[in-house]
Amino acid sequence: MGGHGWLGRHWMLAALLALALPGAGHAAPAKAPAAAAVPLRDVPLGTAVRLSALRSGGDYPDTFLREFDSLTAENEMKMQALQPRRGRYDFAAADELVRFARRNGKAVRGHTLVWGQALPLWLVDHGALDRIGLRLPPIVLPRLPNALGRLVGETATTLTGWRRDELMGVMKDHIRTVMRRYAGDVAEWDVVNEPMADNGALAPTVWRRFIGPDYVEQALRTAHSADPKAKLFINDFNVEYPGPKLDGLVALARDLVARGVPLDGIGLQSHTHVLGYTDEATLRRTMRRFTRLGLDVQITEMDVATSSLLDVARPERLQRQALAYGAAARACNAVPRCTRLTTWGISDAVSWLSPGAAGLLFDGSYRTKPAYAAVRAAFAPR
Repeated sequence: MGGHGWLGRHWMLAALLALALPGAGHAAPAKAPAAAAVPLRDVPLGTAVRLSALRSGGDYPDTFLREFDSLTAENEMKMQALQPRRGRYDFAAADELVRFARRNGKAVRGHTLVWGQALPLWLVDHGALDRIGLRLPPIVLPRLPNALGRLVGETATTLTGWRRDELMGVMKDHIRTVMRRYAGDVAEWDVVNEPMADNGALAPTVWRRFIGPDYVEQALRTAHSADPKAKLFINDFNVEYPGPKLDGLVALARDLVARGVPLDGIGLQSHTHVLGYTDEATLRRTMRRFTRLGLDVQITEMDVATSSLLDVARPERLQRQALAYGAAARACNAVPRCTRLTTWGISDAVSWLSPGAAGLLFDGSYRTKPAYAAVRAAFAPR
């Protein structure tokens, strides 16, 4: 997951904020917009896959195999999972997902190489605990609200510190090791995930703090040298609609392209909710800001949260959800360089969202929802 901003995790408050700011440019229309007069394309449909659920068998793998063209590892390819100890890699879970995809003729999106979250403890504390002899087993830090997570991470890294050349070596080694292992099997990578702050500047991640603003360029160049055939993406959230964050990402992409830095596409995460999703016309304009630079775009992590707290019946909530999914799918279909739409999960039964959010195309019993029909109607029949 890309992880998502505080608003992304607290979508209900985000929804209320969206209602309070009608000029924000991303409020849901009352009715579905008229269908664009463009031919339907066979746009690949992907989803995030969780290995533990895949191993369980039953409806989860069956639905994936029947309905989706590609998988993104939900957590198994993040740095925390792949390099729990410095220089010691654990590829078992990621390898299993890649083998499953290859065996069944499905593509794999790599997610993610360089991100300010889902980091192993040794990188956050610069190995301080190891140096004093406190050798903790690899752990998964608890999910914290973005502001608190940044405070904890930044405090730890500030106290322990990294030299630019040392952390640059860590980053490059990780990129090379992972990409070379999966060269030929993983054709697309989210090389840098969530680099932008809300104000349009680079977010103060450990990479930005200790390597500097050129860490994005260095990551992309290293990725290209590791696997020249792979398509390289920058992936971020809350950039689907106008604002400083989108402007900052466009400026970053424009600068990288102008200087010949290898960048193939931009991922729009599209974690949203029924009260504040981005309408079709706005999303088309956003996509074209990147395609005019010669880049592909993808919707990479889509879910549309609903809630039983809303004062409307479930059928109406599901219809509003279908409007949101349909708008995104139609926008992708209408922009030729939108090359994939990926949902962040298969079913509401297995999702990073709370069960009440019910944000995916299939309900908790793996039955299709109106959103499924809206997405399929936007793309050419399979």
